[in-house]
Amino acid sequence: MQWWNSLVRWVQSDDGWRVVSEAVVPFVAILVAGVVAALIGRAALKRVVRLHDDEAKASAIAGIVAASRKAATWSSLGAEERTFTDHLAQEAEVRLRLLPVTGSGLAASWAEHQLGEIKRDSASYGHQPEQSLAEFRDRLLDWQSRPSRAKKLFRADLERWRYEDAEQATEAEQRQRDWKAERDGQRAAPASGSGPAAPARRADEPVEVTPFVPERRTPTAPTPLTDEHAAFRPTSPARHEPVRPRGSAPTEAMPAQRDSSDDGDDDTDRYGDPVSATQVRDRTTPDA
Repeated sequence: MQWWNSLVRWVQSDDGWRVVSEAVVPFVAILVAGVVAALIGRAALKRVVRLHDDEAKASAIAGIVAASRKAATWSSLGAEERTFTDHLAQEAEVRLRLLPVTGSGLAASWAEHQLGEIKRDSASYGHQPEQSLAEFRDRLLDWQSRPSRAKKLFRADLERWRYEDAEQATEAEQRQRDWKAERDGQRAAPASGSGPAAPARRADEPVEVTPFVPERRTPTAPTPLTDEHAAFRPTSPARHEPVRPRGSAPTEAMPAQRDSSDDGDDDTDRYGDPVSATQVRDRTTPDA
């Protein structure tokens, strides 16, 4: 207690009071002011960072919602619009996943799965895009306002979808195995009834190819014409004679016509002697 009494007597003295009032009190005031300023600056900085995070989160959510609106009409979009929608959705998903907010990765995975469901449902007849878009938007806004609670819901949905996907994959594999076994049984049934099958040829085994030889035909003698075709057989290769009916008399050949360029010939020389109708009838029908 002696040192405390000595300190109190020194502070109450003029020299001690001068040191306390001129050095200690300003130092404590400056220290307190610095602490208070640091606290104020930290609060302001945290508020600025929170506002920036909220803006980034709102921008990412707005991009995801815009992509979901495009995905609701996926079946009626063209190739370029589908490419732009996919690009917009992927960009918004990456921004949402990179946010320094609790549950941002779960929210991005949940939004990706929901976008795929909306795309598949856009081609169905009973699809209601307004209801799906409203639920999608409300869930994301709920995550923005209460990240901890929405994170639990997102995790539960993802686990349920993972279980359903695994179950569907197992069922698909089972159906594929059943179909393969049934097809193998159908192939084995005709093979067992038709006897032992020929051994399969290996890919590297040489195949014997028989060369194609054209068939040689022996020349055959021409078939002689019968009597009934004699009337139509030509007498010589360069001369053809008309066929006369049986019992008819030969007719006189008409004199050949002369060239019309001879101006000195008269009509008698050009066409021959005139013939009466009786002579023509006697020549054509001698039996009458």
